[in-house]
Amino acid sequence: MELTDEQWAIINAPEHILKVNAVAGSGKTTTLLEYAKRRPKQRILYLTFNKSSSDEMKKKCLVANLDNITVQTFHALAYYHANGRHYDLINDLSEWTIFDGYVKGELEDKRDNLLLISWLIKDMMVFYLNSSLFYIDEALLASYRNETRPQNKVDMLLSCYADFILKTIKTILTKMKQCEIPAIHDFYLKMFHLSKPTLFYDIILIDEAQDLSGVMLEVLKIQEASRIFVGDTFQQIYAFRYAINALYKIDCLEYSLTQTFRFDDALAQKISKIVNRGYSILNDRAHFLKIKGKQERIECLEGDRQQIAVISRSVLKLFKEIAHYLGGDLKFYFEGGYESYGFMNARVLSVLYLYQGNFDKISDQFIRRFSRFRALRDFAKASQNRQLLNTCDLVQTYREDLFDINQKIKRRIVSKEEADVIFTTTHKAKGQEYQNVQMVKEDFITREQLENAVKKPDEFHFEKLREEINIFYVAATRAMDNISLHKF
Repeated sequence: MELTDEQWAIINAPEHILKVNAVAGSGKTTTLLEYAKRRPKQRILYLTFNKSSSDEMKKKCLVANLDNITVQTFHALAYYHANGRHYDLINDLSEWTIFDGYVKGELEDKRDNLLLISWLIKDMMVFYLNSSLFYIDEALLASYRNETRPQNKVDMLLSCYADFILKTIKTILTKMKQCEIPAIHDFYLKMFHLSKPTLFYDIILIDEAQDLSGVMLEVLKIQEASRIFVGDTFQQIYAFRYAINALYKIDCLEYSLTQTFRFDDALAQKISKIVNRGYSILNDRAHFLKIKGKQERIECLEGDRQQIAVISRSVLKLFKEIAHYLGGDLKFYFEGGYESYGFMNARVLSVLYLYQGNFDKISDQFIRRFSRFRALRDFAKASQNRQLLNTCDLVQTYREDLFDINQKIKRRIVSKEEADVIFTTTHKAKGQEYQNVQMVKEDFITREQLENAVKKPDEFHFEKLREEINIFYVAATRAMDNISLHKF
């Protein structure tokens, strides 16, 4: 592939620290590999957002004979330097574990409120572990409030029990450090940060910089190595995982990759018009999408028996869309694996049995502790737990039909190459590209919804609305040949 002037400018960049804002499909990986090739004597660390991206980059480095590059995820790097193997690690610390061990008996309040306080302790603890903050104090409390915008009931509990919540977070983290209780994976990430580590590399390449959390960025800020932060401002869709977008936070010279090699210029201009219109509704003039497409023409989605990727905003809408494809003999593939969508697993079954009142059949220990379905749903709403809300919506909508639909879907699952239809959410489609794309109708933000949202200052949440526009952008930029765009 012939490199563009924009790519050459980055490859030959002399700066010690720089950032690259790269639109979808603009060849950022090719650019970074070429950058590394021209510096064979430099020790280079390439940081990726997840393991699949790391594995893919390792293969590309092997093919390119780049033995001076070490490829790692940030968590893998932290695990090694903070001696993660020293801890008994778990994926999650349940609210009920906190309720039983630290809250019940310590406070006098309604049971539902005590559970929400337990959730607040867990959520603020994870927020702290992913933040740039060193101390568990009033500054953490203020930062948490500002970033998460808790609902009224939760905010009231936060005000009433702030001292207790902060004290309990300190207690839990101390016990993790002393190996008295299992530690979650974000714990060793924070230990890595607090140790103020020095990474012995000449150059650090940071991919998907828009998805960095505060704790990751702080570690990178103190390094002596040259650093290149590469990302796409409009692909920041992980704010719920505490992403802060390093492209905003790093004060250095910015380079751009505005030429996409994925789709034609007509689609590129249509997408940029929609995205820029969305940002203008939010009165955000600072961010303007500039993108150029290929000269080849991309067509509207048509024709039969072509493989199609169906992309949704939400899990529930995707499930409803799948039901429309069950009538024929089409074969399915699910990006990231069918089980990862949580359409039918032990938790969904337990929520269904809770909904039915069949308490003896509930196997999920978290769900078992709720006395009724409404209490579970109220908790999911108050804690803004998207995954749990999706499960509640799924159960309420399909009830016992979930069993039959699940079996019908599983009988159709084949490999990606054999599939007629690839189903995916936008978050799972990130980093992927497909020949033909169908965006699920009525599942992405619209101009009218944005305009109505900004008219309600009490409910207006700029970051969340901006993320909704970005989710549209990510979905719309997955197609190489044909696409059915969601109406904006």
